[in-house]
Amino acid sequence: MFDRSRSAELAALTTIAAQVNCTQDLDEILRNALGTTLEVIGEDSGEIFLVDEDTGQLMLYTHQGVSQDFVAQENVVDSNECLCGLALKSPHPLVVSDMIAHPARTRNACVREGFYSCIRLPLSARGDVLGLLNIQSRNQRDFTPADQELLTAIGNQIGIAIANARLIEDAEQRRATLDSVMNSLVDGLILVDKRGRIAYANPCAEDILELPFQSLTGKTLDALEREIARRVDQAQEVTTELQAAAKDVQNTPAVEFSLSVQPVRTLQTRFFPIHDNAGDHLGIGLLLRDITRERELDEMKSQLLATVSHELRTPLASIKGFATTLLREDVTWDEESRHEFLSIIDRESDRLAELIGNLLDMSRIEAGTLHVEPEPTDLRFIMEETADEFQRMTHEHRIRVLAPPRLPFALADPRRTRQVLRNLVENAVKYSPDGGAITITASVKPRHLEISVVDEGIGIGPDQLERIFDRFYQADSASTRRVGGSGLGLSICKAIVEAHGGEIWVQSEQGAGSVFYFTIPMAPLPEG
Repeated sequence: MFDRSRSAELAALTTIAAQVNCTQDLDEILRNALGTTLEVIGEDSGEIFLVDEDTGQLMLYTHQGVSQDFVAQENVVDSNECLCGLALKSPHPLVVSDMIAHPARTRNACVREGFYSCIRLPLSARGDVLGLLNIQSRNQRDFTPADQELLTAIGNQIGIAIANARLIEDAEQRRATLDSVMNSLVDGLILVDKRGRIAYANPCAEDILELPFQSLTGKTLDALEREIARRVDQAQEVTTELQAAAKDVQNTPAVEFSLSVQPVRTLQTRFFPIHDNAGDHLGIGLLLRDITRERELDEMKSQLLATVSHELRTPLASIKGFATTLLREDVTWDEESRHEFLSIIDRESDRLAELIGNLLDMSRIEAGTLHVEPEPTDLRFIMEETADEFQRMTHEHRIRVLAPPRLPFALADPRRTRQVLRNLVENAVKYSPDGGAITITASVKPRHLEISVVDEGIGIGPDQLERIFDRFYQADSASTRRVGGSGLGLSICKAIVEAHGGEIWVQSEQGAGSVFYFTIPMAPLPEG
């Protein structure tokens, strides 16, 4: 029988408790605790298993005095198997003086190790069984009540260590998840503690404000407001609004301001309170959104609505005016005048229908429902048809078609392709107020046909070239206002061409005309 003093037991408990309180490394705690336990209990073989939170199985975590074969076979033990499973369900230490003779039977690995007696102790904390402490003897041993009392006290310390480690791991995972979420936000986020000092800023906030928050962390909110004031034109006004918003986060609306640094951007800031679960105030948060594009789109849409309203009003006014004129009973119109008035009504009706069609196409583009139905198509026919149509409308322009004698068929939607070409030729006519040549050219590339429309008109300024195909964009210039139009045509052309798998682009110089290009896939050659 192994004899030990009370002082040795207390020393062992003190050592294990110190390890639990002084380190967060669970591996080190359990390894040292097992070694100390075996030393004080007078045995050389033992293991600590942890319960897997997902499967409920026992996972071998640390061991001493067992072979590698034992470790390989006992790495995972089902919670319903052998003495280990029985011990998990016991509220007290399970003491077995003869493992082979026990009705629960033992595993073959324990027999091959030569174990004779054992004590199995559930490791618990806060009412949950977290693991199992196994101590084995290769001799027959009756573990005494004093042994059980000591191991129970040690097990309580180990249980606390496991629970704390899992709490720390869970907190770290939550923090990592929270950091990942905050770092992935498309909005800037700044957190200010209840002392009014900046505690955190996500990368997006740094990018939006172009401020190195390492130099601001720990400083006051006033310091942030001063940095913002340095980057805006109305510094005093913006500072006053931000200070008012920070003092009354519940009722103050968002504050908007524009950074004067290049490129100029419009930001929206909104403060919100931060409370803990008990409702106590912890600080305030500040959300930053770059709304530059939103404001640009709002402006474009307003301009579009104004332009479309004007464009709708013009043909409607003509239709209404000439129809009313024809209906007058006090005037008799000759046949030539009637024909002229009806021609104007017909032309303006077509113009109105085209504008409404463009609006419908734009709505389909915005909804992602614009479809094309490609088929083998003779582009030469469409090019010549379009040239003839517009040549009949104008005497100031010379419209011609240049294409190879044997132009391959395109894989295109004939109606939509004609729509693109008509729009480009119509623009060429409109933006060539002094007349001149307009040339529609087709050339054969390895996998597609390239169509171009060349004019000798007023051209496009460099500031408009990059956005000429944008949705809701209309160049704001004297020439645009003079020729009219809704500004929808080119964006619709772009959507149609891209729906075919092609590209559209422009080359232009102000005062020297423009060349619009687009590509359409070639139809496959017929077999045989």
